[in-house]
Amino acid sequence: MSLARPGDAAAFRVGDRLASQEPWEVYGERIRRYEIHLTGERIEMTRGPIALEGYGLRVFRRRDGVTGVGHQASNDLTDEGIRAAAGDAERGARYATFPTSQLELPTGHGATGGIVEVMDRGLWEYPMDSLDGFVAALRTAFEGRKDVAPSFGSIRATLTEVSICNSAGLRTGYGHTTVELELGVKSTGGPEGPAPGEYWVTESDRRLRPSDLRSRVDAWCRYAEDVRRGRAPPTGEMAVVIPPSVLGGILPTVLGGRFTGSARLREAAPPTGARLGGELATIHDDGRIPWGPMSSPVDDEGVPQRRRTLLDHGVVTTILYDSLHAGAFNAKTTGNGFRGITSGFRGWYRFLSPPDVSTSTICVEPGPGGTDAELVEAAGDGIWVQQIGWSSPDPLTGAFGGEIRLGYRIKGGKLAESIRGGTVGGIGLAPEGSPSLMTRLESVGSMADLSEPVFSPPILVRPLVVAGD
Repeated sequence: MSLARPGDAAAFRVGDRLASQEPWEVYGERIRRYEIHLTGERIEMTRGPIALEGYGLRVFRRRDGVTGVGHQASNDLTDEGIRAAAGDAERGARYATFPTSQLELPTGHGATGGIVEVMDRGLWEYPMDSLDGFVAALRTAFEGRKDVAPSFGSIRATLTEVSICNSAGLRTGYGHTTVELELGVKSTGGPEGPAPGEYWVTESDRRLRPSDLRSRVDAWCRYAEDVRRGRAPPTGEMAVVIPPSVLGGILPTVLGGRFTGSARLREAAPPTGARLGGELATIHDDGRIPWGPMSSPVDDEGVPQRRRTLLDHGVVTTILYDSLHAGAFNAKTTGNGFRGITSGFRGWYRFLSPPDVSTSTICVEPGPGGTDAELVEAAGDGIWVQQIGWSSPDPLTGAFGGEIRLGYRIKGGKLAESIRGGTVGGIGLAPEGSPSLMTRLESVGSMADLSEPVFSPPILVRPLVVAGD
C-alpha cells in the first residue's frame, strides 16, 4: 500500500466539488485493516484487508451572533453522494448552533506540521507479512514456559491515509499506522495451591515491536503468576506509587475535562494562574511525541501540532482550544481539534465524527525521584499499583477509583508480596489545599515511558485511600 496521489485523497476529491463559498472543511480517510485472532497459541482467524474510504464534511453558517454548524459523514464519493452529504450538513447547520460569531479556519500556510514519527514503514509496505512475523515471534516467546500460556489474543493493524482541506485554502495530509494488541496470559499450576490467575494485556501502539517481545512476554508471565498468588491489600490511607500505565487511565480524562475550551464554556475550567498542584507538578500536552497514539503533524482541523504546557510547577498556564472554542473566547486554536476520541487509542475510523477539543498526549515532566527502586524506597511502606480495572475518572469532579487487578506491597522501602482485589481511588485534580494526585505529589521519577495517552515516569503520592481486606 502506498500513499495516494494528492488529487486522489478523499478530502480533496470532495472539496473540489463543493460549490459553496461559505466556510466548510472536509476530513477524509483511506483505511486498510488487518487482524489475526488467537485461541491459546493457535491462530483461529485471519482477516484483511478490510478496506474503507470515507469523509466527514462540516459547514459553518454565521447568523445572529452564533454559528450554525452542520456535519455529515459518508463513504459515497460520487457527485450525487457528495451533493447529498452537503445538503444534509446544510440542514444540520440550521438547527445546531455554537455560541460564537467568529471562526478562523487554518490556511495552507505551514499546514504540513513537519515530520512526526507515526508510521511503521515495514507494516505499511508489508502489512500481513509483518503481522504474521509478530505472531510467530509471540508464539515463540511462550514456548517452553511451564504453567503459563496465552488464553486468547488478537493483534489488529490499521493503515490510514488522512487528508484535510477547507474553504480557506488548506490542503494537507499524512499517513499513519496503529496497532492494537489484546492478550490474556494465564498462570495455572497443580491441583493444590492458589487458583489460576490471568493478566490482561491491552496495548495500543503506532508500530509492531517484535525485537523486545521476549522481554515483554517475560514480564507478562511474571505478572500472571503474581496475580495468581496475590492477596487482598490492606485498608487505609497510605503511600501509593503509580506507573504510567495506570496514569494513562486517569490523567487524560481528568485534564481533558478541565483544561479545554468546552470546560470553559461550562465555567469548569480553572483560571490561568490558579495553583492546582505542588512544585513537582509540571504537565504538558504534546502532539508530537514520537509514536504517541495522539501524535500527528497536524490536528484533525489541519493545525500544526506542538507542545502546550498545562501546569507549570502546579500553576495553570494554558487552556486548549479547537477552532470553534477559540472563536467563542477570542483566542487562537492550540491545535487540539480531534475526531472520534475514545478512551485510550483513537477509533480506527474517525471521519464519522466532527472534531471536538481534546488533549493529545499528556506528558508529566520527570523529576528528581530517580529509578523505580528509589521511588519505592522513598515510599517506605505502601503499595505499588501495577494495573487497575476501569479507574473510571469523572471529567468534572476529577474523582477516580478502580479495582486493583495487580499490585505489590511496599515494606521497608522494598517491593514485597503481590496484591489483587480491593480498590484505590482519589481526586485527580483539585485546588491547592484539597487532596488530589497533584497536591499530594511527593516524588516524580526521573525516567519517562510512553504508555498510550501518557508519557510519564512513575509518581509517588502520599496518601491515597486503599480499601482492601
